[in-house]
Amino acid sequence: METKFSLFNQINSLCYWLLISSEYRTSVKLDADNDTYSVCIMHAGVELYANTIQGFSKRNANFLEHELDGMVAGLLHLKQNVEQKSA
Repeated sequence: METKFSLFNQINSLCYWLLISSEYRTSVKLDADNDTYSVCIMHAGVELYANTIQGFSKRNANFLEHELDGMVAGLLHLKQNVEQKSA
């Protein structure tokens, strides 16, 4: 469970970094009613990255960890692009 919390923390931190360091708009949403967890990154009204995990609470723990790890990888890629454009 600690690994998943670490991944959630990384996702939130990366989204916050993108929000304050670029013109990207970020959204992270845990929707208990629909049992979904989603991340969306937009720039100038265009969706650059979006990922939603359906049936979040019912996911196999290992599979969920891999999905969250994939989100982190996608967000890190966006961060690297922002850093390269700034350099």
